[in-house]
Amino acid sequence: MNDIDNLLKEIHEAAAPGREDRGMLAALRRGLSEATEQYAWPYIAPHCPMTDPKQRAIWLTVAGAAATLEPLGLAKSGLGVGNLGATMRHLALGDGKQKADDALASFEARFRRLLTCQTVEELCKHLVGVIRAAAAKTKPVDLKKLFWDLQTWEDRNQRDVRVEWAQGYWVDTPVTEVP
Repeated sequence: MNDIDNLLKEIHEAAAPGREDRGMLAALRRGLSEATEQYAWPYIAPHCPMTDPKQRAIWLTVAGAAATLEPLGLAKSGLGVGNLGATMRHLALGDGKQKADDALASFEARFRRLLTCQTVEELCKHLVGVIRAAAAKTKPVDLKKLFWDLQTWEDRNQRDVRVEWAQGYWVDTPVTEVP
């Protein structure tokens, strides 16, 4: 098991009914804000190279997202949720009362803003709103996939995460139901 698996497992256990560690979850959610991120450091430091700002931003974002989504049962890993583009498509489509094209168009500016982020630190700042929207609209997020997408965000020689997210957002691919 690698460090991200270990951290997500710790957060899952902290959110388990009857074993809730509300202090840990609250501290990790505070990690989503630059002004209060230091409250999350004790929980991510054993897993993350804290002196690397890029890595610290990634770990804070994923841990904060897990602390936000896990108590609602929305933190998923590889269970047919798709990448963040697909998650944003589901957020845009909402309850399906609006035509798909209209719903996607109204959400498109927010999605395009993510795609224009040049650095992972900049992207992580914009992801906070997406994570909170997913929690509010009870849409699951594959946090492990998000973690690895953030790791390779700036390296377009390896793979272009932006293209993968765009495919997930603009192409209606069936997503397996998450149990």
